[in-house]
This record gives sequence, C-alpha cells and structure tokens, in this order.
Amino acid sequence: MFQVISLILDCVAILYQKRYNRLHRSIYGLSYDMYVLNLFSCCISIYCTLQYMFSPLVRNQLSRRFPLFYPRDETKVPISVGLLIAEFMNVFCVCLVLKQLIRYRSTQHIHQGLSIICVFVLLFAISFSIFTFACSSLYLPDQDMGRFGIFYLEHINYLWMIGNFLSAFHIVPQVTLNWMGSCTQGVSSKFVVLSMLSVLTAIIGNMLAGPKIFYKIPFNHIPIFRSLSQLIFLSIILYQAQFAYLGRKPILPKKNTD
Repeated sequence: MFQVISLILDCVAILYQKRYNRLHRSIYGLSYDMYVLNLFSCCISIYCTLQYMFSPLVRNQLSRRFPLFYPRDETKVPISVGLLIAEFMNVFCVCLVLKQLIRYRSTQHIHQGLSIICVFVLLFAISFSIFTFACSSLYLPDQDMGRFGIFYLEHINYLWMIGNFLSAFHIVPQVTLNWMGSCTQGVSSKFVVLSMLSVLTAIIGNMLAGPKIFYKIPFNHIPIFRSLSQLIFLSIILYQAQFAYLGRKPILPKKNTD
C-alpha cells in the first residue's frame, strides 16, 4: 500500500513539474535524460510485471526452480496490481513532460538535450536485453535452457535489475545539469518536495513491513536501494536549490535550435 502511494505521489510531483513548465513556457534547466531514463525504467518494470503475470514459460521455470515456493498447481505469482496501475500512470505523466521538452525546446540552454552518456546507457541496456532474449529463446520449445545457460526467467530478471538501476540513478543528470549551470532554474520546488515525500513513503513502507519471506514479496515491488538512492540525489538537488545556488541567476546561453 505504501509503495502504491509512493508512485502516486511521484505522478503528482511530475504533474507539478508539467504545470511549472507550462506557466513559464520554458524548460530551461530541465534534464531531458532524467525523463527519458524515467520513462525507460517504467516501461521495463511494466514489461517484466506483465511477463510475471501472464507468461506460462516464466511460471513453469519458476515452478521448476522453486517447486516448494511456486508449485505447479498455483497459477499466479505474487504481483501488486496497484503498483502496475501506478506505473502506467507514471508513464503517462512522464510522456506529458517529454512532450513539453520537445514543444519548448527553443528555451533550452547549451548543455540540455539527450546526452551521449544517456544514449550509450540505453543502447547498452537494449543490446543486452536483446542478447539475453535471443539466448534464452534459442532452443525453445525443445528445452528451457538457452544459449550460455540463460533461461527466459533470467532474461526477465536481468531486465528487472536494469530497470531498477536506471530508476535509482535517473535523477543524476538533473544534479549534473544544475552543477554545470550553477543554477536550479527549471526544476519545480514542489516537484523536489513531493518526490522526496514519495521516496520517503516507500522507505517507511519497507521499514514498517519488516522482514518478509522472499517468495511472498510481489515481483514488481520497489527495492529499498532504489528509494535510498533517489533520496540521496533529491537531497542534493534540495541542497543546490536552498543553499549552494540560492538566488543564482542563469548564466548559460540558450541553444540555437533554428
């Protein structure tokens, strides 16, 4: 329940950023990479969740690997439908901001745009995913084990790890962009506060839940390392806004988009 509330708060934070952009008719200082990585991680999470829910192959491989925890006579694996719905909401909200990043691109400064590092990370993630999918599917349906001993279940688990890693560090580009311009203009203060409240809610939920038997935890749950990482980087942005760059005016020229 706490994690569902956390994702809903995250959606509200993104909508406040959208409102900020609309009121200022500008996206000056806002990171493209942050929202692209956020969208990519959400899509990976949704894909993995749907695979856990509906793929007979994933279900069979889970039953063979952990027969005591996921017996064949049970047709479902633990999945939080609330979290899945909240992920879809998050994708919708992120797409609204990405649309503004395109619409108001004439207001961006010289360091804004999709970075080479972001493109490299996404290409690596996509290439690795295609590779593991190809290896895991090579000998199907004759045998479950694919090339190099990679199962289809491993392909999904690798994707889950990649998605959570991208989500844990997707705020880093905004921190870097603020540092480059010595200014936090473009980032809504309500976005920062609500995002911090979101990750704190997820952390508190994990703490109150206490230790759980691993096979009863929903496969699409939010891991604690992801929330802690986001809290650290959001705290840095808050420090930049309230102390390091307080009152600083933008110094970077706008990019020529003609």
